[in-house]
Amino acid sequence: MISLRKKKKPKEGCSPEMKIKIRPTSKRKKFLCRLLIRFFIVATPFLITGWILKQTFLFQKVQDPNPALIETKAGRHSKSAFIPTLRGKRIFFEVATVGLKQFSYLEDIIDAVRDMCEAGAHVSFHITSSNCNPNRKGDPGSIEEEDECPIKNQYSNTTKEDNFSVETISHLNERTKCRNPEGSLSVDIHLISPDWGKQIVDHHRTLFYENIENNYDVFVHTEDDTLIRPTTVLAFMHEMDKLEKIVGKQRITDYSIGFMRYENEMQSSSTDINWGGGRRRVIWEFQWNKLKLPIVKHPNLNNRYFTSPPPYHHQGMFMATTAQLQAWKTRQPDCHFAKIEKRPAYHRERTSGALDLYDEEYCNVTQLIPVDAVDDLLVHHLPNKNHQRTPWKVKSTRDLHKMRLYHMQQQQKMQQKQKYHELKQGIYVDSNGKYNGTHLFKDERNSEHSMHFDLKDYDEYVERGGTLTDKELGILDLDVDQQEN
Repeated sequence: MISLRKKKKPKEGCSPEMKIKIRPTSKRKKFLCRLLIRFFIVATPFLITGWILKQTFLFQKVQDPNPALIETKAGRHSKSAFIPTLRGKRIFFEVATVGLKQFSYLEDIIDAVRDMCEAGAHVSFHITSSNCNPNRKGDPGSIEEEDECPIKNQYSNTTKEDNFSVETISHLNERTKCRNPEGSLSVDIHLISPDWGKQIVDHHRTLFYENIENNYDVFVHTEDDTLIRPTTVLAFMHEMDKLEKIVGKQRITDYSIGFMRYENEMQSSSTDINWGGGRRRVIWEFQWNKLKLPIVKHPNLNNRYFTSPPPYHHQGMFMATTAQLQAWKTRQPDCHFAKIEKRPAYHRERTSGALDLYDEEYCNVTQLIPVDAVDDLLVHHLPNKNHQRTPWKVKSTRDLHKMRLYHMQQQQKMQQKQKYHELKQGIYVDSNGKYNGTHLFKDERNSEHSMHFDLKDYDEYVERGGTLTDKELGILDLDVDQQEN
């Protein structure tokens, strides 16, 4: 009988011969599978941990980047976009002192320089000084005698190192120890001949140009009685970066962010509530208009900057970038910034105080002070006595703030008239137009204690976005249109 069933084909590998060949291969596969499984069981925690650490590192780099350098594809380091922090910045700071008559002021400067290091900066600090001239001119007790550097008290006078004795050096070593491992502070004291007299201030230019190729972010020079805070150095660099974006690299060396000196004016008794107990900060070197700032009307500056009132823009110090120092060497009409020539009068003020820098007959650089950032660019003249020479020029920094605020409010009103769309209202507001300034509130926790505070003016100030009324600005008795014209 014939069967209609299809004859089953023998399964591949079913023969005894095939089974013999496959068994060893199957055993190896199972062994490898078990080995891989064990490997992944052991390795997976390490792989996950490594991935988490990598993501954390990348997040930290985004949140807290190195402001000084970035790595390029070519493997080289180049400067990144400016970040307003002192961390990683390189600062060359020089101070000139004719003797140590004002050593206590120099100590304040040293403290400020130390603070720059603690903020993460790399500071190269240089003090230029000379010994006291053993052949002093003038009779004892005369002005000439007083102007010379006095002998500093020390353990021994066997040498003429009466400026920086070993006791002084020892104390400086203690005061310049920077704790921040991300910062650094080196201190060099340059002793030069007393024959230079007050031309000792010239030496800073030599030091600047000797170090111009050493990649410093900023060069600072000051006299020994002018306090420069870390905030001031940072503000200069930040404002220079913003200015370059406005005027471009080709024109940036035509300008320099400027400074003004202030002193603390003291009175034993005062009825002015703005004096803060008989003391206020004042600027005394310029003759100010009641309201109108000396705005610089250059293209693209858009009323953002002003200068200290002319003709003389004395600062007692200055700062510069590498690009500025390079350009000013050959700047017309007669700058030659790298080679100082002795001027017939006020040589120290011309050199240290930046008078020649802003003088049209010499360097012809335009001083710019940002209207909205003046307080960051004020430097303290520590003797607090020069304002007594020109009482008719004294202006408090509070009054100067009101002048600037008036200007900013007027500019905002003009912009609102020229624009068809709605602009944000206020001065101290965020991107949404909400007040983001100082908060004032009642916080007395004992209900039995009396509270006599009226916050109505403050509440209205917040509602206006930090603008002041005409009454608060003190301009009700002035013809505003006439002042603006």
